[in-house]
Amino acid sequence: MEYLRKLRSILNRTTKRHLLLLVAFSIFVSIVETIGITAIMPLIDITTNFDNIHSNQYYQWLFSFFGFKSDVNFAILFGLVLFGFYIFRGGMNLLYSYAMVKFTEKLYAQTTQRLFKTYLSMPYQVFVNKNSSYLTKAIVSEVTFMTNVVSAVLLMISEFFLIVFLYAVMLIASWKITLVFT
Repeated sequence: MEYLRKLRSILNRTTKRHLLLLVAFSIFVSIVETIGITAIMPLIDITTNFDNIHSNQYYQWLFSFFGFKSDVNFAILFGLVLFGFYIFRGGMNLLYSYAMVKFTEKLYAQTTQRLFKTYLSMPYQVFVNKNSSYLTKAIVSEVTFMTNVVSAVLLMISEFFLIVFLYAVMLIASWKITLVFT
């Protein structure tokens, strides 16, 4: 709790807003990941047995809505759509990684700059009595540690929501088996 209070005091309003947007983006990435993981099962279901296209009401609805004449064409298009989705998913993961690195590097630069300004504004007597290696350590090491922690927490938030969403999908698919496995 103390670390959160310190972090809140270090961050300015704009950085806090960017952090919240990054948390929301990590939740969106978790949703995309969940869809990506669960979307492979219908493709396997269709390609292993084409009769499932006509026995499953959702597959049948898509089949008739898009006016397919052949089960093979439906399976091929389904696979291509899934392939396109996986490219989108990869782009989202790349964009999320970029946004996270950009945020943490900007946070590093802002915090280092604020600490340096604080040290420059110290009275001369206080500055002379301080060990310069301590000041350097505080500027370089502690800020690096802080940005690494923020980055790790953002990744943990994303993974936490991925687990929650996957668990919810498992409960929807078969709540009895999910509870037994749990």
